[in-house]
Amino acid sequence: MIFVLIFVAIAGYAAARYAAGRFQQNMERGRRVQAPINKTGADIAAEFLASHEASDVQILRHTSVVSDYFDPSRRRLFLRPEIFDGKDLAAWAVALHEAAHALQAGDDKAALTWRRTCISLTRYMPVAAGIGAVAMTLFLKRPARVSLAMFAGVCAIVLLLNIGTLAVEFNANKRLLNWLEDRLERYPDDLDKLREILGSVAIREVGDILSSPRYFFLSALPGTSSARPTKKEDGGA
Repeated sequence: MIFVLIFVAIAGYAAARYAAGRFQQNMERGRRVQAPINKTGADIAAEFLASHEASDVQILRHTSVVSDYFDPSRRRLFLRPEIFDGKDLAAWAVALHEAAHALQAGDDKAALTWRRTCISLTRYMPVAAGIGAVAMTLFLKRPARVSLAMFAGVCAIVLLLNIGTLAVEFNANKRLLNWLEDRLERYPDDLDKLREILGSVAIREVGDILSSPRYFFLSALPGTSSARPTKKEDGGA
């Protein structure tokens, strides 16, 4: 059993570390490259949505622990200020990728909703499972190896669910790249750089399991910052 736990821990950490590291590296590179057209992340996302007749989507500047995501139930795209106002390739990649989720309807919308559930599990369940494992050992007097097995099992399940739903992210990129190839026909170098950044944007949330304590303690507990916008940010909705 101990060898299985060690393997699960190493494999899970490696997958999450790769996703988080690749995203961070590509975002840093993207921030150093100005977008080929003088538009912010919000502007180019709005243009993309308008070209696909998705005029019902609101694009909102949003500051919170959890941001840079599309809410399919309310048709709202929440972007951090640096993405909303940014005119670099990193800002474009994040804004456009999340905007592309707005085109996923029908069965694709159901898959997107399930994908968002898996992301939430990745962010919050590991810490909850860790607290539960400690409680089992200290208060229920269960052997530490049993508690550790439970914790490792929960982490493995949420990570597999996250990886197993990545097709939703790559589907969004596919929809987006078809449009970008026409829009940036005159800027092939920038298009190639965007493709690389978008690939890392698609897998970035696999790495969220490493930041589970931050998400749990800063946005999940009562009194912490909300993952949803305030009334002011949300237009009073």
